[in-house]
Amino acid sequence: MKSHSEIMQELKQSHNVIHDLLQGRRFHYIDIPVYDNIGDLLIMQGTMQFFKTHSLTPTTISATYYFKHEWCKPGDVIVFQGGGNFGDLYGDIHAMREKIIAAFPNNRIVLMPQTICFSGDEARKRSVALLSAHTDMHFFVRDRISLEIAREFTDHVYLVPDMAHHLYPIRYAQPAMEGNLRIQRVDSEKPEPPESVKEIPFRTTTDWVDVIGAEKKWIDVLGKLEWRLRRYGLGVIARRLLALWYWMPVAQRFSNKAIELLSHYELVVTDRLHGHILSCLMDKPNVVIDNSYGKNSTYMAEWTGQSPLVKIIRE
Repeated sequence: MKSHSEIMQELKQSHNVIHDLLQGRRFHYIDIPVYDNIGDLLIMQGTMQFFKTHSLTPTTISATYYFKHEWCKPGDVIVFQGGGNFGDLYGDIHAMREKIIAAFPNNRIVLMPQTICFSGDEARKRSVALLSAHTDMHFFVRDRISLEIAREFTDHVYLVPDMAHHLYPIRYAQPAMEGNLRIQRVDSEKPEPPESVKEIPFRTTTDWVDVIGAEKKWIDVLGKLEWRLRRYGLGVIARRLLALWYWMPVAQRFSNKAIELLSHYELVVTDRLHGHILSCLMDKPNVVIDNSYGKNSTYMAEWTGQSPLVKIIRE
């Protein structure tokens, strides 16, 4: 049996094909999360570490909603952040992604590792009809169910793990550890907790939004900075630079709070995929409950389930 460390190190080697698609090309890394979801921030930070490791430098880093089409030149590559929002579960995000892809039929598109979820066949077919016409769209997915769906969109499909694995290992101070931590979803992906979990004593139960807490004010500050710079005619500069100079340090501050929280507990029990992945990045034992549509179990079956530090509850 492989050790946890061996498994984690191997997962970091799974993304070399992304390097091959971007090497020597101007590219724009968009759809970054400017909100309070620790999991998506870890994906962004892992992606940035991947770029750094492979000597890749994005021309632009931006959220989807302020990406300017004129930034993208012929021959440029558009790289979308990975995660779990491909589909109509998060419809506004997906709709903006579709519009950008449709607007650049001659530019290479790279969709970083995603889990796909549509509410039904009709919603999926609408998206396939819009996006499948693109001939240079490269779709990276995190599980085999998503792999089959992705093949309806493009012939360029790749099965790889989440980008957050490039943060391994996360080193942290070793405080006294005691008790169990429950990271529990409060959004639309929240599952019904299994009976066996209800019997576990937890010293703390929380979710990402509570972990960030009052620090969320820094998201509002970003909006105010953008507004002031636009007022003085510096909107384009603001949008291209604030993501890197302002938002990346703030995002690191948010994820550091999550790392600090987990460091105080012996065991993490979670229905959040990145509650599980962050625990693995920290070499911390964790128990995983599936989310509402099977994202966690399918991911573990492919990548992390063989780790001696990991257990999944399937009740």
